[in-house]
Amino acid sequence: MIYDFFRWLGVLTGYPFKWLFLKNKIYYENDRAPRKVKGGALIISNHFNPLDYVMNVFLFFPRKLYVVASEHAFKTWYLRAGMKFWGGIQANRQTKSLRFIVESVRHLRMGHLVQIFPEGHNTDDGTIKEFYPSYILIALKAGVPIVPVVTDGNYGFTKRVHLMIGQPIELSELGISEKPSKAEICRVNDAIRQKVLELRALIDKRIEEERKGRAKR
Repeated sequence: MIYDFFRWLGVLTGYPFKWLFLKNKIYYENDRAPRKVKGGALIISNHFNPLDYVMNVFLFFPRKLYVVASEHAFKTWYLRAGMKFWGGIQANRQTKSLRFIVESVRHLRMGHLVQIFPEGHNTDDGTIKEFYPSYILIALKAGVPIVPVVTDGNYGFTKRVHLMIGQPIELSELGISEKPSKAEICRVNDAIRQKVLELRALIDKRIEEERKGRAKR
């Protein structure tokens, strides 16, 4: 309960920062893209920096957005305390522990939202890197949809970040079995990454359409 109090306090007092540095424009892929996500869902995003998670915290507020983060976010007691009330789930790349999968599935089955960045690290040049497929196993075991939220990473004062929310991806519709082979996982992983690439391109298309529309007025 105390952690929820500090989370609410952190978000509400963080709105001035959001208005200054995280001004956003939200696009939707189509009519099936959720305006509000109900029940358990795995949120996947491309990854520029920690502001991606901060942006999504505001995007899904008042729902709590649990997040899978590397061991570096837990290395000191105050970071661990902060991650606890924000809903941090540790993925340790050094020990290669799979505990984060078990914990993520548990939260999803409870109807929570879990955020994961399939690239596993920040982009160094703005491009979307290869995806690690662990998120597929999480969604498959939890029986929840994957909701892609893609950003152009345009954070900063006087800037505006653009977000594209895609329609939920149901793994069953991608023809994956309950106990998939490595080949199946690779195929589905490639398909989902391709969808994220398309959504990223769609952001640029929408921005250009708006620019042309303003020029005509």
